[in-house]
Amino acid sequence: MKVCGTVLFAIFVFMKKDHRKQLVLLMATSLVIRIILAAITELGNDEVYYWTYALFPDWSHFDHPPMLGWIIQLFTCDLMWDSAFALRIPALVMGTVNTWLFYRLGIMIKDERTGWHAALLHTGSLYASVIAGTCILPDTPLGTFYLASLYFMIKACYPGSTTGQPANPINFLWAGIFTGLAVLSKYTGIFLWTGTILYLLIYRRKTFKEPWLWAGMTVTLVLFTPVIIWNLKSDLSSFAFHSERVSFLGEGIKPLFLGKELMGSFLYNNPLNVILIIWSVIGYLKLRRKGDPSLLPVEPATFRLLMFQALPFIATFVFFSLFRETLPHWSAPGYYPLILFCAASVSGGKAGRAIKVSPVVLTVIVAIAVFQVKTGFIPLTHTAAVQNTVKNDSWAELGRKDFTLDMYGWKQLGEHFSRVMQEQEMLYRQRNGEEGMPPQSAILANRWFPAAHLDYYVARPNGIVVKTKGPLERTHKYEQITEKRGGIAPGEPFYYIESSRFPERLRGTVSLDTFFVTRCQKPVIRYVVHRITDVSQFTAE
Repeated sequence: MKVCGTVLFAIFVFMKKDHRKQLVLLMATSLVIRIILAAITELGNDEVYYWTYALFPDWSHFDHPPMLGWIIQLFTCDLMWDSAFALRIPALVMGTVNTWLFYRLGIMIKDERTGWHAALLHTGSLYASVIAGTCILPDTPLGTFYLASLYFMIKACYPGSTTGQPANPINFLWAGIFTGLAVLSKYTGIFLWTGTILYLLIYRRKTFKEPWLWAGMTVTLVLFTPVIIWNLKSDLSSFAFHSERVSFLGEGIKPLFLGKELMGSFLYNNPLNVILIIWSVIGYLKLRRKGDPSLLPVEPATFRLLMFQALPFIATFVFFSLFRETLPHWSAPGYYPLILFCAASVSGGKAGRAIKVSPVVLTVIVAIAVFQVKTGFIPLTHTAAVQNTVKNDSWAELGRKDFTLDMYGWKQLGEHFSRVMQEQEMLYRQRNGEEGMPPQSAILANRWFPAAHLDYYVARPNGIVVKTKGPLERTHKYEQITEKRGGIAPGEPFYYIESSRFPERLRGTVSLDTFFVTRCQKPVIRYVVHRITDVSQFTAE
């Protein structure tokens, strides 16, 4: 909280006086809502997995570059504050800073009203305010460094419309620094240079004679060098993993994946925002056909650069979605330049009022989502009486289709497992090791999820660890973590926690206990705690 307050005060000091009150009010209101959201919800699958980036820091990781782990270490004092809320503090702070960056970018490309509109649209984006601004993901630092780099890219490429200052190529150096930090957050940060280079190739080829441009790109490469070295020492595992995720050779066209990408982008960026963006682009193109530059809401150079920053980014993942399943947040930063353009295009009227409604729309969506997570008022899974059965087990798939359970019930499981573990250790001592489980026995998992959830909410509070057994494409960073935790010794006993959300056929286990997570006094997930005494005989299909 002190960090967030300090950030707000610093931004207040450096803000234009005409917009201090309304912008600070917007930022403070958004921050309070996001703090509440961060405090009352449990960590999601990805968030809890990225906790391991700070727990086992490295120059890179199987899934992503190292920046997120460093950011978590910085804000939590190397996990001295280790709670779900503490892990999300970087997102709360950076999400607030991003609102101010949008405001400053809007002023630079046009005027203060544009900055205010850009801040509103950013606040109304589900991706910007919640996914990257509340949840702790690689998108959290990516967003801040992306916007900072975009600011200097624009300053380096053409004169500011409000300042009248000439383009200053030295800003490419600053852009290179922030792009390097963006790429250290997530590989997609490289689209900052992609968009700029395409723009320069078509409209400003003389700029390639500027040494500052090459200096900026060199700085980005130097900053990214540790990730390259890590991959070279790790059989290019991270590069190979992401290449496989977007590989399309030999794959047929899958319209369903394309539809999911487009619909996801529509929802993640707020349907109202997307409609306003489309409306503003169409309106600009119509005005440009009239041939009168004075009618255009922004300078042609501004429009071109923003489009080159946005469209290659978005189009790349739309193209991949024709063949492979993609996730909407991969392309979401590409909408940031479009938000800026939309903010500059709207001067008032119905569109101006719609922009002010954007954060309200998001607030309603988030409130409904949180209520769903806490109560399950929308039935997303069948009850035990009517669901499909496995071997006459009416609870076998309880909660399987309810994705909101990713963020619910883990504390309940951890508390119950603590009692089971104590009983098993007591039984082990009483029966001289013939029954029960030895003290400090680890939990075994066969995938990175739910391994990370089990690690954070079940193993960590009980002073034990999680290890994994399985191929790298399933265990991800947990293959390395398991090695650092001593590996799997011959004959080592393990707990194994089976979830009805991910039905399995198990071999080589002995059932110890059954537990139901409840929501509004109704069972929503069944967990069965097993004992494994011989990992070589264990299988989970």
